[in-house]
Amino acid sequence: MNKQRGVIIIIVLWFIVIVTVIVAALANETRLAAKTVFHNKKSLQTWNDTLQALNAAKMELLINRMPDPPGEEIPLSERKNKRYRFNGQLLTLAYPVPTTTSIRIYDQSGKINLQSLSKVHLRQLLENKIGTDPEKLQPLLDAWNDWVDRDDFERVNGAEKKYYETLSPPYEPRNFRLETVEEILLIKGFKKAFQGVEIDTVFTVYGNSSRGINPNLATREALMLLPGMTGTAADNILVKRRKKDFKSINDLNEFIEPEQLAKLRPWINFSSSNFYTIAIQTQERDEEDEESEVEKSVENKVIPPSSSEENQRAYMITVQTKGFNQLPKVLLVNPYGVLPSTSHEQIIDEDDDSFLSSTFN
Repeated sequence: MNKQRGVIIIIVLWFIVIVTVIVAALANETRLAAKTVFHNKKSLQTWNDTLQALNAAKMELLINRMPDPPGEEIPLSERKNKRYRFNGQLLTLAYPVPTTTSIRIYDQSGKINLQSLSKVHLRQLLENKIGTDPEKLQPLLDAWNDWVDRDDFERVNGAEKKYYETLSPPYEPRNFRLETVEEILLIKGFKKAFQGVEIDTVFTVYGNSSRGINPNLATREALMLLPGMTGTAADNILVKRRKKDFKSINDLNEFIEPEQLAKLRPWINFSSSNFYTIAIQTQERDEEDEESEVEKSVENKVIPPSSSEENQRAYMITVQTKGFNQLPKVLLVNPYGVLPSTSHEQIIDEDDDSFLSSTFN
């Protein structure tokens, strides 16, 4: 009898242990499922905020191409080209956007167009980057020419199909002009020559046929690659353009030495394009009620990025506008694009004290 009672107690204890394990497993599974739902909800909300900001940015591009409404006339000397707004600065848009997002738009005229580079301009870029040593320079020039020409004849220091097929993985030269920015790194020697350079912040394959860049729209990285440019001069360009447009090369005389300006002159133009890259940074929402969120959205304030570190990531989409009565055509989507340098935004222009208060407040 005692043995039977002992067996029953053991069975009951094992049953309790098994039930406890099952309940714990179910509770853990429920907790994990709840966390998954929570994070999925946040991800969907972040994506929704990104799409909302993207659509508002597209509309901004269309609005910007419309004629100005009648109103008070601004003196010509003080008038700013409204297309120069798209120089990568943080923007306040006409349509409200989520307070979790910050939007920048880059006109491709602010980058160096790889498709319109002449041999002279290419040489100047390379000399500015690696020096004038012919033993280093000539192989790069020959490799570039072999990549873009339409034949398979290899130059003395160049590379054609025979060379690229020995690489792992093998590939063939374009034998035509470059179709993407990343393609420049496939050309023999160029990956090493531009090591450490975020090429997407410097080069483009979109825009007009102009061989220079517009200082009103330029990224800092593109400016720094130009012959005659210094870090101080580049920062001055980026800071001074907040208040006043550069209308001619003579406007740069104030802070660039004549010898430097002479080297820069062939690289400077003042055109804009109808090709743009929209960059959106989105932060996760904090827990707040919807009414408060709506009120903040209507205010539509610019939110500076939470991180001041370089190489900030953003959702980027490159588009082409065709007038103001149809949506821009999407050309390229880069979900993990790298923003051009924003370090100059921390520099205060003594002649424009209102900049930071109007932008970041």
